[in-house]
Amino acid sequence: MSLATVGVALPNFVLAVFLIILFSFVLPLFPTGGWDSPRNWVLPTVALALAPMGIIARFTRASMLEVIRADYTLTARAKGLGEVPVIFKHALKNAFIPVVTLLGPMFAAVGTGSFFVESIFRVPGMGRFFVLSMTGRDYPMIMAVVLTYGAFLAIMNLVVDLLYGVLDPRIRY
Repeated sequence: MSLATVGVALPNFVLAVFLIILFSFVLPLFPTGGWDSPRNWVLPTVALALAPMGIIARFTRASMLEVIRADYTLTARAKGLGEVPVIFKHALKNAFIPVVTLLGPMFAAVGTGSFFVESIFRVPGMGRFFVLSMTGRDYPMIMAVVLTYGAFLAIMNLVVDLLYGVLDPRIRY
């Protein structure tokens, strides 16, 4: 939980700078940028994923603590089910509903990339092109990137709504 709190507390561009200082200069394990080999992908991936992982871990923990104390898990244990079936069949599916609600917009945000992290690590992504088009006043490119981000967010919200039906059999479409 302390790693999750650190991941949530630091913005991803600050974390990116700390990761470069630590893993490129102090401990020279990874290069400072680029997208040529899998070694170059490690630091930008960690910088972009640490905050969402911390948020997901905190939501999952809180949701599981709430679901484990619910009446239907107590009933399942009283029927004689072991702890593993109670957790996987009863608790996890119900605990994932709030987490899936959070995952859709979060995945869209991470999937579209971070402008600062892509610029810091010299990753050729949409965020970097968006920053370049902003500084160059390329308005058609700016509109295309914003439209792409919006479409990706709408698609992720649709996927979340469809996953509700898979996780909770009471929800029908």
